[in-house]
Amino acid sequence: MQNPILSGKLRLLRYFSIWALFGMIFFIIMSNLIDVPKDFLGADMFLQNFIMACLMLGMWYPINYMSWENQKIPMLLLNHLLLFLLFSFTWINLTHLLLKLIFPVPEIKHYISGALVSKIPFCFFAYIVFVISIYLLKYYNSYVEKKEIESRLSESIKEAELTLLRNQMNPHFIFNSLNSISSLTIIDPEKAHEMVIKLSDFLRYTVGYGKMNKVPLKKELEMCEAYLDIEKIRFGEKIKVEFEVAPETLDIEIPSMLLQTLFENAIKHGIYNSLNPEKIFFKTKIEENRLELIMENTFDKDSGTKIGTKTGLKNIQERLKLIYKNLAIFKTQTDNNKFIVWLNLPLES
Repeated sequence: MQNPILSGKLRLLRYFSIWALFGMIFFIIMSNLIDVPKDFLGADMFLQNFIMACLMLGMWYPINYMSWENQKIPMLLLNHLLLFLLFSFTWINLTHLLLKLIFPVPEIKHYISGALVSKIPFCFFAYIVFVISIYLLKYYNSYVEKKEIESRLSESIKEAELTLLRNQMNPHFIFNSLNSISSLTIIDPEKAHEMVIKLSDFLRYTVGYGKMNKVPLKKELEMCEAYLDIEKIRFGEKIKVEFEVAPETLDIEIPSMLLQTLFENAIKHGIYNSLNPEKIFFKTKIEENRLELIMENTFDKDSGTKIGTKTGLKNIQERLKLIYKNLAIFKTQTDNNKFIVWLNLPLES
């Protein structure tokens, strides 16, 4: 594991700047408390802080691997005691050796012996603060890494759920279309041929865009037109579709296969059981910086409602919750012989 202080020039500059600031503060405090030559004190403050800063850069590695997770507490304390003794011995002697080289005068020995009393407590305090800082940084990084792993796992689960929901939407329509094509090959080969082409266009869309979480509304409408063309071949004049799409909504991205599921639900529960032509109306608009999608379909109340599992609408609700969390609104309403689905989606998720 790389020392975080050495991971960038800016961090290293900040690290030594902090030690330089400490050195100036100690110099001001000590110069007012004790009567010693200012050149001795200034050199001592600079050397002791610079040397301690360099030594602690190297101490990061052994301290980083000394924790109660892989060592028993008595052994951990013993290791820290030995490391502190080595650190303090090296720091004090190296500082005093350089002072003697800079000031080769008899007075420096007297200064060194007097300063030794304050250096040991300072060294111990600095060591404790440094160790605590390393442990806090270590556990903070572990926490951040854990949260990142959980986030990636959550995204993977979310993607898997979305894939499962998308896969639940498509197969039964394809099976119904293939059954219709099979029947049309006998009674109307031309329509069967046309339906194969339309189904090919629809499947091409699902391969190209169906795997995406979101697609532009205009692309989704193109796919729905191919889907509706297939259903019109199956049901003929029983299907009447009207669109009222605001131009400013065409480039807004929506969950892929969303509209196809709404149209499929409208046909399955509105047209399938009806003996009369039924109408499907789809409208889009922007209201208060949100996208509104409205799907209405009429149905024959006297023909009996087709009983289903409502899997399509449930899947829509689940997908909206996964993609938009609680920011999307999904409502359904039955008004006389009309079933209405109302979606309100945020423009930015």
